[in-house]
Amino acid sequence: MPLHPPTNAYLPEHNNVVLTKELLLTALNDLSLRLAAYFPSTVRLVVHGGAVMVLHPLLACRESTRDVDYIHRSFEAEWIARGVTDAGARLLTCIKATARQYNLGADWMNACADRALPVSLDIYGRPQDPISCDALSATNVSLNTIYTSPGLVLVGVGWAWAVALKLVRYDKHDPHDVASILRLGCRQRNVQWTRTLLEAWLVSICGAMGYAAYSPWQMEATRQKMRHAISLAHSQDVAPHDPGLQAVRMY
Repeated sequence: MPLHPPTNAYLPEHNNVVLTKELLLTALNDLSLRLAAYFPSTVRLVVHGGAVMVLHPLLACRESTRDVDYIHRSFEAEWIARGVTDAGARLLTCIKATARQYNLGADWMNACADRALPVSLDIYGRPQDPISCDALSATNVSLNTIYTSPGLVLVGVGWAWAVALKLVRYDKHDPHDVASILRLGCRQRNVQWTRTLLEAWLVSICGAMGYAAYSPWQMEATRQKMRHAISLAHSQDVAPHDPGLQAVRMY
């Protein structure tokens, strides 16, 4: 296939193509080649959501996803610090070109969630992205890098952040995904999850989520989701669309 399909090819706004692991890797390989032509060194993106559940070798608990959620703001900040001021435009050009190549929607890889992600202040009072800072720590990079190629590396967010973000929405695949992450903790570290332990873990690592400012009803709603996820994690036969979800969908 040609690397550069016609730029006037129709590009749907939303992706409705199911990205199996095979198709997702094919698209990422194509994107990697394009990025290598636009950037002087490997592009590294922090990702979250379904793509992590599909590609992470220790999970692989989902057969497919509809998109790859990445954090655009931290990517841009990294490249601006290197003196590349149009990195965001370059990346989006490559993402759209890959979409056209494989008849995907424009948002097959997107950062729509960026506007809802928390921001914190560093020790100098400057805004920073707490999720990306945690994800790009040496420990997390070694544990949660889910895709590596010469032009592109994808690093999954830390497990605490993955759980915290999914608890906010807690819809569709989220309960099953959280349960899978909690099971991984049981297998790797023999963690015996309780609601109290899960909450303490999230508060200690993901304080930027603003748990301290939650109203009593918000906190209780979040705790109910935690209890449900722990219950799913204890079950060995959990379906992604568990009917028990309806009881805990608060929003």
